Amino acid sequence: METPIAETDDGAMVGMSYVLKEEAQLAQIWSAQDQAEHERGGQDIATRFSTVRQRFEGLRVRADTVWERFVSLALERIMSRQIHEFLDEIDGEIQTLTQHLTEIDCEMDRIRARVHDRRRALAEKITLLEPLAHRTSTQNHLNMMLARVEGLEAYLLGRKDVPPQSYDLHYKRHTNASGDLSYLRVRLLTTRIALIAANFSQQLSRFDARLSESLLETERYKVELALLAARIECMNELSRYWLLYLDIVLGKKYDE
Repeated sequence: METPIAETDDGAMVGMSYVLKEEAQLAQIWSAQDQAEHERGGQDIATRFSTVRQRFEGLRVRADTVWERFVSLALERIMSRQIHEFLDEIDGEIQTLTQHLTEIDCEMDRIRARVHDRRRALAEKITLLEPLAHRTSTQNHLNMMLARVEGLEAYLLGRKDVPPQSYDLHYKRHTNASGDLSYLRVRLLTTRIALIAANFSQQLSRFDARLSESLLETERYKVELALLAARIECMNELSRYWLLYLDIVLGKKYDE
């Protein structure tokens, strides 16, 4: 939508009122406080991610160790009649691993929710910036201002070496320099607002892209968590199988 700029003092006031309105709107959409809040939110997400990543890597190492013990010592313990004590010990490890795995999975869900919230907030800001950034093309504004400057220059200097259309248009539509200057001032201010809004929109789009990358990393860790959980559940099921087997065998011995 074009900013209405008439050729009278009242028209100039109307134009300036639009400028003030758009400046206030721009400041309300994305302020220094919004920037600081986004940076704090991003830092919080990064810190949580780093902590969860470290916990997950430690848990994976621990699970690998338990798995190696389980697959390498189970048969040996069976042969030495120590399988029951061994499985009880492994079961304790499995329960601890499962608890930590659940905690990490829940924290991943919380991080994912925070990322979604930040992306939703940025999307709302970008949507609000769009009308200001694309209210009219900057090129059109520059062309209109250039034509007005050429006409004003011709009028003030009495020049005849400017394009006839600019010179004639000026005399047909403008009778004083103050109207031209007011026009140029308002047009420059609204163009500046449009450029700032466009820059903000691009900046927020970059923020959103980084959050999207964080979301993809979160999903990758969720997949790895699921694989680790499957391994732990496999050990748990095998332990239950062996314990049930021992109960059956020992029950038969007692019956005999």
